[in-house]
Amino acid sequence: MKKVLVFRNQLHDVVEAGSEFPVSPEMVWMDLPDGASGATHEFNGTAIVLKPPAPLPSYRQLRADAYPSIPDQLDLLYHGGMDAWKAAITAVKEEFPK
Repeated sequence: MKKVLVFRNQLHDVVEAGSEFPVSPEMVWMDLPDGASGATHEFNGTAIVLKPPAPLPSYRQLRADAYPSIPDQLDLLYHGGMDAWKAAITAVKEEFPK
């Protein structure tokens, strides 16, 4: 079993049980579940729990991120012409149709 130092609802130092050190009153040592870490778990005010999964990006965000940046689009227009630019934009529109 391991212990974790909780301060301001954040998980800090992880140590083996029995090797805790004295801390100020606003800090507390808590049991850390096996396999838990600060990357996967959080303190919810009373217990150490699994962090909720990150929200998936929306369709709108996925489509916006797939388009080339404006400088890249201008470069594509200059070097490849309108047909190359249209092909790049069409590829994104086909990958993420409305």
